[in-house]
Amino acid sequence: METQNNLLNEFTEPSFQYASAGLRFLNCIIDVIAFYIVMMILGVILGLAAFATSETGGRMSGGGIQLFFLFLYFAVIILYYSLLEGSNGKTLGKLITKTKVVTEAGEPISYGKAFIRTLIRFVPFEFLSGFSGTTMWHDQWTKTMLVKDK
Repeated sequence: METQNNLLNEFTEPSFQYASAGLRFLNCIIDVIAFYIVMMILGVILGLAAFATSETGGRMSGGGIQLFFLFLYFAVIILYYSLLEGSNGKTLGKLITKTKVVTEAGEPISYGKAFIRTLIRFVPFEFLSGFSGTTMWHDQWTKTMLVKDK
């Protein structure tokens, strides 16, 4: 009888506790702060490098600098979310709030799925999709979910 109960337990659906909207919002705040800290550090380093090269005659126009920082902005966001969520399902915000991203089957997400989730975050008004009472578009469209980590 005990063997039969053990076999049944192996085939039961995994139970997840979904992360609340408050935890999602806290994740967002922490991740935005982390992102801007990284951008400030990169800005200082690149600013010093640009100053050093301007002394030697190498100059970049104001528009070129803006274009470069726009590219850097998107690259850092894509790398931040894709690499961190793809490696262990957690960004800094998710690590602090003890949540993680998993597939609907409860498995860790791949780097590819993390990359697609990140790209979907750039869809206009995607951040408002969580207020409709359903899951966020980046979760719906990639068949992932944010759950509390045990």
